[in-house]
Amino acid sequence: MLPFLKKLIACLLAGLVIGAAILRFCVTYLRAWVPIGYAAVIPFLTTVAAAVYAVIWQVRKTNNSATLAFWQGLIRYGVAFDLAGFGWEKICHLQLVVPASKLDLPYRSFSSSELFWYFFSHSYLFGCIIAGLQIAGAMLLLFRRTRLVGVFILLPVLANILLMDIFYEIGSSVVVHATIMLSGTLYFLFIDFNRLKKFFFGTNDRLPALNLSKYAKLAIQLSIIYIPLLSIAMHGKVDTFPQLTGKYEVKQLNINQQQIHPSSCADSILTVVYFDVKNGCVFEFNSPQKRWNGTFSIEKNDLQIRWRSPADRPGFKGVMSPSGGSGELTLRGTLGNDTMDIIMQKVSN
Repeated sequence: MLPFLKKLIACLLAGLVIGAAILRFCVTYLRAWVPIGYAAVIPFLTTVAAAVYAVIWQVRKTNNSATLAFWQGLIRYGVAFDLAGFGWEKICHLQLVVPASKLDLPYRSFSSSELFWYFFSHSYLFGCIIAGLQIAGAMLLLFRRTRLVGVFILLPVLANILLMDIFYEIGSSVVVHATIMLSGTLYFLFIDFNRLKKFFFGTNDRLPALNLSKYAKLAIQLSIIYIPLLSIAMHGKVDTFPQLTGKYEVKQLNINQQQIHPSSCADSILTVVYFDVKNGCVFEFNSPQKRWNGTFSIEKNDLQIRWRSPADRPGFKGVMSPSGGSGELTLRGTLGNDTMDIIMQKVSN
């Protein structure tokens, strides 16, 4: 007699997977005919119906393998249909498409989900590769002999999607949907657990053994941990001056003892200064398209900046000191033949 828990799990997963797949299909393609409020009820109804059937199945005390195969088939078809749909949408430009009007917006204005979307929309070929894996894994999942192959293809894809949905804040509904599809795929891994355990851990190792002591082998194996960590420790910090790192807006600028207003119509007025990781420094003149990029060095309060691009610009040599307010700095020095006094305020990016 099949345990009730196994019946319940199979039925509940089938109800969740089929309901989630139908909901996403309705939201994507049938929104004009099926209100989202009505479509959102579908997963609830399919899950309740599946749970009720599990109870009826147990009460009848039947042990027909065809019944279990039916519910497992629903799980496989629901996952396969949903992932194949995602794959074809990527190929047909229904996913990972960014409006051209947003491409010129500042990077820091993007939300986490927009950053995710823009990054993956950059390469259509990469999207097609992901789509191909989704479609191939979905097809393999539908056949008994290739079911596990489909599971092994889809698991890393789904796990990666779920993690990105969570950490890039794509949306709670999307996270729930990905979790349901991942659970449906994991189900077929767990029901073959004993077979997989025997395959991976029960077979004889045919590789010849190295003639080394167990301590030498252990030292070599652990070297992938301690050698990189020691190298990083000796490399030093990327952000050498964390208290300085950030964006600064120029509040007051004097060149050759003459005050220059940031709102001036001139197109070469220093407006923003960046002190960045790896001792990077950027002078921005009214526009992100007009920048000097270089590296800085500090010894006590003495500041020196050398420019990488444009390489023909004169370096800055001077003194940096805190000014009146919190996060306010003063730079006094020379830029080529010009003397400069800069008062700037640190701002959050």
